[in-house]
Amino acid sequence: MLSEAPKTALIIPCYNEGRRLDLPAFNAALETYPELVFYFVDDGSSDNTYEILQNLSADSTRVKLLRMEQNAGKAAAVRHGILASIKDGNILTGYWDADLATPLSELQAFIIELSRPGVEMVMGCRLAHLGARVRRKASRHYLGRFFATVVSELLAMQVYDTQCGAKLMKAELAAKLFASPFISGWLFDVELIKRMKEIYGIPACETKIIELPLRQWNDVGGSKLKLSKMLLVPFVLLRIFSSRS
Repeated sequence: MLSEAPKTALIIPCYNEGRRLDLPAFNAALETYPELVFYFVDDGSSDNTYEILQNLSADSTRVKLLRMEQNAGKAAAVRHGILASIKDGNILTGYWDADLATPLSELQAFIIELSRPGVEMVMGCRLAHLGARVRRKASRHYLGRFFATVVSELLAMQVYDTQCGAKLMKAELAAKLFASPFISGWLFDVELIKRMKEIYGIPACETKIIELPLRQWNDVGGSKLKLSKMLLVPFVLLRIFSSRS
């Protein structure tokens, strides 16, 4: 437990997550990290997600609830929460997938990395290695490796895992990266790194960004990403890399 951790905000984008929200895990994290604040962003859910989050926020002043009246996509929901967290004066801000595929117990390692000189962003990395419990379906793993290879070539930087849904950064950096809306609602992680490259250049990015191998990650079922969207990946990447952020 980090008793003197900086004021840290985690944005949790939620779209129809009523059945998957692990409320005891979120409450346990609030007890473990005294400087942690959750910003749950309900992205126009049509199930009981908002009602569940209302009850959660009523029980703690460190749980903020934001609502998108209509479903706008993960990128818009995360951006909405990030901007709110910056406005509230949080020192560190980032986002975490609502299904907790990356357990909140990993957060301490992210905060430690951000305390190192020069580091401004930490990205979770789903690297299977000895001593870790990273569980992914083989099909998703190999698709992910192909995607990461393509993105690394486009970025001209070696990035192992852009799509892990656990990222934390300094608020000053977040204010720059999230200043304008994203092109893609679900590949915005790639666009995020591209924006940082455009601001700082490749050599600086290679020291300011740390990919942190996770000790635990579980492939939780119920993904909102459908095959039809996967088929659009080449066209979305073309739009991202042909535009100036």
